[in-house]
Formats: sequence, C-alpha cells, structure tokens
Amino acid sequence: MADLNIGQGRCQGGARLLIKPVRAVIELGALQDVLTPTLNCVHHANRTGRDDDFIAVALPQMQKGREAMRLGHEIELIGSETSLSRLEEMDGLKTLRRRGMIEEIEIGETWIDIGATGAAYIRDRKEVKYTPGWIRRTVARAERRGKPLGKRLKSIQAARGEALALFYGDVVVHIREIVAPITEVDLMVSTYGFSSAKTPAVLPVMPDSARLASDAA
Repeated sequence: MADLNIGQGRCQGGARLLIKPVRAVIELGALQDVLTPTLNCVHHANRTGRDDDFIAVALPQMQKGREAMRLGHEIELIGSETSLSRLEEMDGLKTLRRRGMIEEIEIGETWIDIGATGAAYIRDRKEVKYTPGWIRRTVARAERRGKPLGKRLKSIQAARGEALALFYGDVVVHIREIVAPITEVDLMVSTYGFSSAKTPAVLPVMPDSARLASDAA
C-alpha cells in the first residue's frame, strides 16, 4: 500500500463542487450529518490521492453568531475535475445522495480572475491554545504572581469566537476566513483541505462576508 500523504499539497483549482443540504436537513438542524461525511471524504481523498492534486474546502457562508462562528448551509470544494470526480464516488457522498440529504451535485468550472476578491480558509492553531481552561489557568497564575494580564487577556478574549470549530472524530480543527485578492501563487492546502496563515490559499470563491461588505458600501 502506498504511503499516505501528510502535510500540504497543491490544489489545481480549476473545478468546483457545491455541497448543499436539502431544506428538510436544514430545518431539522442536521447540517452536521452532511458536513462530517463531506469533510471526511475530502480528508481521505487528499490522504490517498496525488500530492499535486489536493482538494480545498471553502465555507463561503461562514458568519459570526452571538457567541461563535456559524457554518452556513454550503460547502464548496475546489480542485481539479479529476480529483472531484474521484471524490464524488466515495462512499460518504454516495450515501448522502442515496438518502436524499443533499441537492444534486455537479462539477463545474472555476474562473480564476487574478486580482478579483477571493477567500482563504486557514487553520488557526491558536484556538487550540486559548481554550477556556487555558485562560482560567493563565489568569490564576498571573494573580498568584501579582501580574494581571490586562490588555493581553482582553485581546485573547476578543479573538475567541472568531474561528469555526470543525470536528474530525476526536480532532478539532479551527478555521478562520481571510478575504483577499486572488493571486498567481500556487494553492497549497493540508490534507484537511485548509491552508495556513503563513501560506494562505486564496480560492476563487466569493464569500458572503465580502458580498455583504460590498452591498453596505
């Protein structure tokens, strides 16, 4: 058996596949039952596919709720026609289609317009550190030493809730959205389909956050 891919791989970005739950799934609050198998399929595809043909995950409807980020109802997958065709045939997506949980899916073409608005979905590892337990322990330690955290604690607490938590079994991956111009730089993403803050992969998607900002201007 070939070694599984780890680390980052190149996303060719010429095709897209929109995963959208049917209204009944949304009304029942069962979006997680669509999200989990979709994300697991992407992870498996990237782990077992070619490292120059990864699939990237976009969450264009991410928005901030009262206390946490919300996913929205659409998952947009960016890759090559070959990688997305392979993804379509995986058991997780086939099961969603057979159960009538998602709308009909079809691979489409992307238009990579250099300089146009796009979005990168990056894995935020800081959220792993800044858990409520970590904050409590840090505050208690600072009080024992007589050195209040002050502005630093306020900035940490303000930042919390800006990332979306996604679950892969026992693994939690925190995702942030960055709106930026599309460039000619190769799209590099992890096996989970997300990029890093050091090398954000700006995908050819128009996120709701940018669209709403444009409408308000």
